[in-house]
Amino acid sequence: MKKKNIVILIVCLIVFYLSTNVYPCTTFCIKDNKNIIFGRNFDFSTGFGYVIINKRNVTKTALVFPPEKPITWTSKYGSITFNQIGRELPYGGMNEAGLVIEQMWLDKTKYPESDNRYGLSELQWIQYQLDNSITINDVIASDTSVRVSFESIPIHFLLCDKQGDVATIEYINGKLVYHKGKDLPVTVLANNTYEESIDYTKKFIEFGGNDTIPKTMKSLDRFALAASMVKKFDEKKSENIINYSFDILKTVSQGEATHWSIVYDIANMKIHYKTYGNRETRVISLEDFNFSCELPVLITDIENNIDSIEKDFIDYSTELNKELIENTFSHVEFLKNIPPEVRDGIARYPESLICNQ
Repeated sequence: MKKKNIVILIVCLIVFYLSTNVYPCTTFCIKDNKNIIFGRNFDFSTGFGYVIINKRNVTKTALVFPPEKPITWTSKYGSITFNQIGRELPYGGMNEAGLVIEQMWLDKTKYPESDNRYGLSELQWIQYQLDNSITINDVIASDTSVRVSFESIPIHFLLCDKQGDVATIEYINGKLVYHKGKDLPVTVLANNTYEESIDYTKKFIEFGGNDTIPKTMKSLDRFALAASMVKKFDEKKSENIINYSFDILKTVSQGEATHWSIVYDIANMKIHYKTYGNRETRVISLEDFNFSCELPVLITDIENNIDSIEKDFIDYSTELNKELIENTFSHVEFLKNIPPEVRDGIARYPESLICNQ
């Protein structure tokens, strides 16, 4: 199969894979005088995944197909990401500058049509921003040169940086729409637009209304529940902020569908996470990793306990990337017959990356 056709199939299959099994996710950010915390539940049909240590000074060319023109860039910052589709296509993560980006499904997303900017798939857009950005303003400013491809799946994003700034980014009617500062009164995002979600909360007692928040797992109710808990913490700030963040994630959990619960401690550059398959909270620190591309990329299975980097992280390989892809595809019924050359194309994409140390 020709390389161009493989690329097209890869992107189309990722779209099909993610859009056919839609599960809701919830994110939030809370702060106190010392801490900046970002919480995220990943709700999906399968929990396979790798934690990947991505390197700085690596030249990459985007995995896109015509009519998109591929952008080439060199990563300025290392990052730790959570990946299920394969390396370089993360669901979210944090870079060594303290920027966190996570994504959630949004049906109302409409990406721009092709124009003179470079297009990126929605997941590689996340990696691009972690590679290049320090602040949420950097991400927003990049809209003049890059955009999420119009062929991508419908998602939106919550971001937080080490300065404590928070923003939502959505593509509505073909344009990037963001909320930050005074336009972001509640630092939460689920699976409705931010405007819809804020309007919904106004009916509840916690936000000046008369109603009690229903404890359902609908997107708007999860938003309101998480927003209420964030507001309560902002008012008292007496509990352990990490434990409280996991309590928020537990409150909006989807049960067995919530495979990953992640708490980013941005001020201290640490990531706390647990999975449905392993309820022990694991902690990794960005300061413990060497992000030089002269050293091998490290990975670990998301289910692993983390006692030490030397013991529990191993060198990345194409074979391990393919193993992740095989596990993910083989446990989703409609993906079991995907041809080997397509899976192999996804697995081998990182072989095109170049270290410039």
